[in-house]
Amino acid sequence: MRYTLAFLVSFLLIITSCKKNKEQKNTPVQKTGMNAVANHTPFAKIDEASIKEIKDWKEYFIVEEFMEQFEKTSATEALNNAIELKTLTKQLKDSLNIETLKTSAFKARINVFQNEVLRLTDMTFIPSITSQQVNSQVEKTLALFGSMNDKINTVYAKKRFDKAIKLDSLFTIE
Repeated sequence: MRYTLAFLVSFLLIITSCKKNKEQKNTPVQKTGMNAVANHTPFAKIDEASIKEIKDWKEYFIVEEFMEQFEKTSATEALNNAIELKTLTKQLKDSLNIETLKTSAFKARINVFQNEVLRLTDMTFIPSITSQQVNSQVEKTLALFGSMNDKINTVYAKKRFDKAIKLDSLFTIE
């Protein structure tokens, strides 16, 4: 009985000592050599006439202001700001209430932009990521935000053109 009890106690000790609780948390990894500031290509801006059309879409202007920070930033700063950008992008997408922009083409641009922001956010948790990879992703994100702006400009330019030539009056049947 004594040997059985000793065996059981030692068996329990071995099992509990071998069992390691390694819970991985999604915490950003500190990376070295990524503090060099990079000048990224500026994204396309919205023209004044289009700004007047979307002036009530506050979330857009918040994201636009936040994206301007990415034009001149280091890889470390970009990764630190990526999580907040992820939240702002989600709010931007959810707050789209302008009927003129509720087209599949514009929604696709927002979705692609959001996916690239999510990719940038995921990079914050990759320990072996390089500054070149982060800077490349920042370039893609800026370009896609500019693509959204180009689409907004195009939609409202077409709307102004249609209004100027009174397209409906050309096709009236007499």
